[in-house]
Amino acid sequence: MFPYTLSERTRAFRDVLYTMWICNYIGHMGEHSTISKPCSLQGWGQKRISIGDYTCIQSHGVLGCWERYGEQRFSPSLTIGNHCSIGEYNHITVCNKITIGDGLLTGRFVYIGDNSHGGLSIEEATVPPAERKLYSKGEIVIGNNVWIGDKATILAGVHIGDNVIIGANSVITKDVPSNTMVAGAPARMIKSLN
Repeated sequence: MFPYTLSERTRAFRDVLYTMWICNYIGHMGEHSTISKPCSLQGWGQKRISIGDYTCIQSHGVLGCWERYGEQRFSPSLTIGNHCSIGEYNHITVCNKITIGDGLLTGRFVYIGDNSHGGLSIEEATVPPAERKLYSKGEIVIGNNVWIGDKATILAGVHIGDNVIIGANSVITKDVPSNTMVAGAPARMIKSLN
Protein backbone atom coordinates (compact mmCIF):
# COMPACT_ATOMS: atom_id res chain seq x y z
CA MET A 1 0.00 0.00 0.00
CA PHE A 2 1.18 3.51 -0.70
CA PRO A 3 0.23 6.59 1.34
CA TYR A 4 -2.68 8.87 0.43
CA THR A 5 -0.33 11.84 -0.02
CA LEU A 6 1.53 9.94 -2.75
CA SER A 7 -1.79 9.24 -4.47
CA GLU A 8 -2.63 12.97 -4.39
CA ARG A 9 0.78 13.94 -5.79
CA THR A 10 0.38 11.40 -8.58
CA ARG A 11 -3.08 12.77 -9.41
CA ALA A 12 -1.76 16.36 -9.42
CA PHE A 13 1.07 15.36 -11.78
CA ARG A 14 -1.39 13.56 -14.06
CA ASP A 15 -3.60 16.69 -14.13
CA VAL A 16 -0.63 18.84 -15.15
CA LEU A 17 0.12 16.50 -18.06
CA TYR A 18 -3.55 16.35 -19.05
CA THR A 19 -3.78 20.17 -18.95
CA MET A 20 -0.69 20.48 -21.17
CA TRP A 21 -2.39 18.21 -23.71
CA ILE A 22 -5.94 19.63 -23.63
CA CYS A 23 -4.85 23.29 -23.71
CA ASN A 24 -3.76 22.68 -27.33
CA TYR A 25 -7.47 22.54 -28.20
CA ILE A 26 -8.62 25.56 -26.14
CA GLY A 27 -8.36 29.17 -27.34
CA HIS A 28 -6.62 30.53 -24.24
CA MET A 29 -5.41 28.78 -21.10
CA GLY A 30 -4.11 31.06 -18.34
CA GLU A 31 -1.00 30.56 -16.26
CA HIS A 32 -1.14 27.96 -13.48
CA SER A 33 -4.64 26.83 -14.51
CA THR A 34 -5.54 23.14 -14.63
CA ILE A 35 -8.20 20.91 -16.10
CA SER A 36 -8.54 17.53 -14.40
CA LYS A 37 -9.00 14.36 -16.42
CA PRO A 38 -11.43 13.65 -17.94
CA CYS A 39 -13.00 16.74 -19.50
CA SER A 40 -15.35 16.69 -22.48
CA LEU A 41 -15.04 19.44 -25.11
CA GLN A 42 -18.15 19.64 -27.29
CA GLY A 43 -19.50 21.67 -30.18
CA TRP A 44 -16.45 22.36 -32.36
CA GLY A 45 -15.87 25.77 -30.73
CA GLN A 46 -13.06 24.92 -28.32
CA LYS A 47 -10.86 27.71 -29.70
CA ARG A 48 -13.54 30.17 -28.50
CA ILE A 49 -12.95 29.15 -24.87
CA SER A 50 -10.79 31.44 -22.72
CA ILE A 51 -9.73 30.39 -19.22
CA GLY A 52 -7.96 32.82 -16.90
CA ASP A 53 -5.02 32.38 -14.53
CA TYR A 54 -5.03 30.11 -11.46
CA THR A 55 -8.33 28.52 -12.44
CA CYS A 56 -9.13 24.86 -11.75
CA ILE A 57 -11.73 22.82 -13.61
CA GLN A 58 -12.20 19.56 -11.76
CA SER A 59 -12.78 16.14 -13.28
CA HIS A 60 -15.72 15.09 -15.44
CA GLY A 61 -16.43 18.65 -16.58
CA VAL A 62 -18.23 19.33 -19.84
CA LEU A 63 -17.42 22.47 -21.82
CA GLY A 64 -19.79 22.79 -24.77
CA CYS A 65 -18.98 25.69 -27.07
CA TRP A 66 -21.29 25.19 -30.04
CA GLU A 67 -20.07 26.54 -33.38
CA ARG A 68 -22.11 23.89 -35.14
CA TYR A 69 -25.21 21.97 -34.20
CA GLY A 70 -26.75 20.06 -37.07
CA GLU A 71 -27.23 22.61 -39.87
CA GLN A 72 -26.96 25.57 -37.47
CA ARG A 73 -23.86 27.77 -37.15
CA PHE A 74 -23.04 29.96 -34.14
CA SER A 75 -20.32 32.33 -32.91
CA PRO A 76 -20.11 31.34 -29.24
CA SER A 77 -17.87 32.83 -26.58
CA LEU A 78 -17.01 31.24 -23.22
CA THR A 79 -14.80 33.29 -20.90
CA ILE A 80 -13.86 32.03 -17.43
CA GLY A 81 -11.98 34.44 -15.16
CA ASN A 82 -9.01 34.14 -12.81
CA HIS A 83 -8.88 32.19 -9.53
CA CYS A 84 -12.01 30.16 -10.30
CA SER A 85 -12.68 26.69 -8.91
CA ILE A 86 -15.22 24.77 -10.96
CA GLY A 87 -16.39 21.58 -9.27
CA GLU A 88 -16.64 18.02 -10.50
CA TYR A 89 -19.31 17.11 -13.07
CA ASN A 90 -20.04 20.75 -13.96
CA HIS A 91 -21.63 21.32 -17.37
CA ILE A 92 -21.19 24.65 -19.15
CA THR A 93 -22.82 24.94 -22.57
CA VAL A 94 -22.83 28.01 -24.82
CA CYS A 95 -24.01 28.87 -28.33
CA ASN A 96 -24.23 32.61 -27.61
CA LYS A 97 -22.06 34.04 -24.81
CA ILE A 98 -21.16 33.15 -21.23
CA THR A 99 -18.84 35.37 -19.20
CA ILE A 100 -17.70 34.27 -15.74
CA GLY A 101 -15.85 36.72 -13.53
CA ASP A 102 -12.96 36.12 -11.13
CA GLY A 103 -13.16 34.03 -7.98
CA LEU A 104 -16.07 31.74 -8.91
CA LEU A 105 -16.55 28.68 -6.69
CA THR A 106 -19.01 25.96 -7.68
CA GLY A 107 -20.08 22.73 -6.06
CA ARG A 108 -20.65 19.53 -8.00
CA PHE A 109 -23.16 18.92 -10.82
CA VAL A 110 -23.71 22.63 -11.58
CA TYR A 111 -25.28 23.44 -14.97
CA ILE A 112 -24.71 26.78 -16.71
CA GLY A 113 -26.33 26.96 -20.15
CA ASP A 114 -27.36 29.78 -22.46
CA ASN A 115 -29.28 27.50 -24.83
CA SER A 116 -32.05 24.94 -25.02
CA HIS A 117 -33.30 22.35 -27.48
CA GLY A 118 -36.26 23.89 -29.30
CA GLY A 119 -38.91 26.41 -28.36
CA LEU A 120 -42.34 25.85 -26.91
CA SER A 121 -44.34 25.15 -30.06
CA ILE A 122 -46.29 21.93 -30.60
CA GLU A 123 -44.49 21.47 -33.93
CA GLU A 124 -41.11 21.37 -32.19
CA ALA A 125 -42.43 19.15 -29.43
CA THR A 126 -43.10 16.40 -31.98
CA VAL A 127 -39.40 16.32 -32.95
CA PRO A 128 -36.99 14.29 -30.77
CA PRO A 129 -35.18 16.78 -28.46
CA ALA A 130 -31.69 16.00 -29.78
CA GLU A 131 -32.88 16.89 -33.31
CA ARG A 132 -34.45 20.24 -32.40
CA LYS A 133 -32.68 23.52 -33.15
CA LEU A 134 -30.69 25.23 -30.41
CA TYR A 135 -32.14 28.51 -29.12
CA SER A 136 -30.62 31.08 -26.78
CA LYS A 137 -32.64 33.64 -24.81
CA GLY A 138 -29.49 35.69 -24.24
CA GLU A 139 -26.04 35.71 -22.73
CA ILE A 140 -25.15 34.71 -19.18
CA VAL A 141 -22.93 36.99 -17.11
CA ILE A 142 -21.66 35.85 -13.71
CA GLY A 143 -19.86 38.45 -11.60
CA ASN A 144 -16.85 38.19 -9.30
CA ASN A 145 -16.64 36.10 -6.12
CA VAL A 146 -19.83 34.13 -6.77
CA TRP A 147 -20.44 30.89 -4.89
CA ILE A 148 -22.77 28.37 -6.58
CA GLY A 149 -23.93 25.38 -4.52
CA ASP A 150 -24.25 21.76 -5.67
CA LYS A 151 -26.72 20.94 -8.46
CA ALA A 152 -27.67 24.56 -9.15
CA THR A 153 -28.84 25.52 -12.64
CA ILE A 154 -28.17 28.88 -14.33
CA LEU A 155 -30.38 29.49 -17.38
CA ALA A 156 -30.06 31.76 -20.44
CA GLY A 157 -30.36 35.51 -20.27
CA VAL A 158 -29.36 35.77 -16.60
CA HIS A 159 -26.96 38.32 -15.12
CA ILE A 160 -25.58 37.51 -11.66
CA GLY A 161 -23.88 40.30 -9.73
CA ASP A 162 -20.74 40.23 -7.59
CA ASN A 163 -20.47 38.46 -4.22
CA VAL A 164 -23.60 36.34 -4.72
CA ILE A 165 -24.32 33.05 -2.93
CA ILE A 166 -26.58 30.60 -4.80
CA GLY A 167 -28.03 27.79 -2.69
CA ALA A 168 -27.77 24.12 -3.63
CA ASN A 169 -30.42 22.84 -6.09
CA SER A 170 -31.44 26.39 -7.07
CA VAL A 171 -32.71 27.27 -10.54
CA ILE A 172 -31.72 30.78 -11.62
CA THR A 173 -34.20 32.16 -14.16
CA LYS A 174 -33.87 35.92 -13.43
CA ASP A 175 -31.11 38.42 -12.76
CA VAL A 176 -29.54 38.32 -9.29
CA PRO A 177 -28.27 41.60 -7.79
CA SER A 178 -24.84 41.85 -6.17
CA ASN A 179 -24.34 41.04 -2.49
CA THR A 180 -27.32 38.73 -2.11
CA MET A 181 -28.11 35.12 -1.25
CA VAL A 182 -30.68 33.31 -3.39
CA ALA A 183 -32.18 29.83 -3.24
CA GLY A 184 -35.10 27.81 -4.54
CA ALA A 185 -36.60 26.63 -7.80
CA PRO A 186 -37.14 29.16 -9.22
CA ALA A 187 -34.67 31.02 -7.04
CA ARG A 188 -35.68 34.01 -4.94
CA MET A 189 -33.71 36.33 -2.71
CA ILE A 190 -33.19 34.94 0.79
CA LYS A 191 -31.19 37.81 2.21
CA SER A 192 -28.96 40.78 1.46
CA LEU A 193 -25.35 40.41 2.52
CA ASN A 194 -24.24 43.19 4.87
